[in-house]
Amino acid sequence: MPHRECPRLTRRMAAGVFAPQAGSGYIFAGGPEERASHVEAWWSAGNVVLAEIVRQEKATLSVAIEGSLYEAHLRSHLELARLLECLPEKVYLDITGLAHHVWAPLLRAALPVKRCLWAVYVEPGEYTRTPTPTEGTIYDLSEKISGIAPLPGFATLGDVGDDQYAFVPLLGFEGTRLIHVNEHVQAPGDATVPVIGVPGFRLEYPFVSLKGNRKPLVDGRYWVNVRYATANCPFDLFFSLRGIMRDFQRGYLRIAPIGTKPHGLGAVLFALSAEDRVELIYDHPIRKTGRTTGSGRLCLYDISTFVASDEFRWAGAT
Repeated sequence: MPHRECPRLTRRMAAGVFAPQAGSGYIFAGGPEERASHVEAWWSAGNVVLAEIVRQEKATLSVAIEGSLYEAHLRSHLELARLLECLPEKVYLDITGLAHHVWAPLLRAALPVKRCLWAVYVEPGEYTRTPTPTEGTIYDLSEKISGIAPLPGFATLGDVGDDQYAFVPLLGFEGTRLIHVNEHVQAPGDATVPVIGVPGFRLEYPFVSLKGNRKPLVDGRYWVNVRYATANCPFDLFFSLRGIMRDFQRGYLRIAPIGTKPHGLGAVLFALSAEDRVELIYDHPIRKTGRTTGSGRLCLYDISTFVASDEFRWAGAT
């Protein structure tokens, strides 16, 4: 199946080339990873309202905006919307240094209140390999898994029969995460549809993903239904999810965004477009310090234009 990337909606460039529009707002979080430091290149320009998320808790966030500190509950759409009102109408949401449970509710809250919304993501230069590789653990990425829980503000499907949904894990390198999530979901094997990032951030990454997830893919025969979507394009993933819903003739999808953040972004967009038919299953990993080194490409996603399109509005009707 040909990829349906959106070249006008996904732009890729060197991190040092990017600068936000003057007069816009920029939401981000720093951190120990080098790829989160690209903001420093234009920090002192003074023509952008910076919103630095300085604390990411399980239920709340704290953000510094022009010398003032604000807090909001992640499950309160109203509190997040009020926080976003402190920023200009044009906003960039940089998900590079943000946890899924923080950027996903921020994205949800920003869509109805901001005229222009872009998402930003910087790929890592290198992932850190584990000194003691085992099957399912090639890179040293996570300390532990906090546990399966919904992303704040997103619906759960409740009691949906096995014949009514397809389970769609978006695969990264950590096969142990797929095993853990699958034990919770206990999805039927013939309706488990893994998605792998092809092309990957780098040429060899799809093969690393296959190797890391080999055991559950083989043991459950999930490899039969594998689909592919460009690793750094949320819109390609969105179209893949729409195709899965159509091809498997299931009314519902349970999606586990345990792969790339751009794939996670695509899953969140799909959940917003077909809210009563999609559940996001997330394991909330605790990330290791030093899990990446260097910076790769910066990806800029035009979220507002996509959300205004018929492709987004009618996704849940396919």
